[in-house]
Amino acid sequence: MASEHSLDVAHRATEIYDMRLRVMLETDHRNAYVAVEPDSGDYFLGDTLSEAIQAARTAHPNRISFALRVGHPTAVHLGVMST
Repeated sequence: MASEHSLDVAHRATEIYDMRLRVMLETDHRNAYVAVEPDSGDYFLGDTLSEAIQAARTAHPNRISFALRVGHPTAVHLGVMST
């Protein structure tokens, strides 16, 4: 289960994405990944989830960021294929 702090980071980062970044990023960066550090409002794009998270960790090594996939409701989709 996620900690209260992690949930707070996710909530604040999602608000930043929805209010400030969505319109700007979805036009030119659809399907990229973005890690948002909510205390600073900084965001970091990557072609992969790992790239976005690593860029955020490099810039803010002692802070937690939250990653999203630009233009998608979730960063990753876990599913089962059935025949």
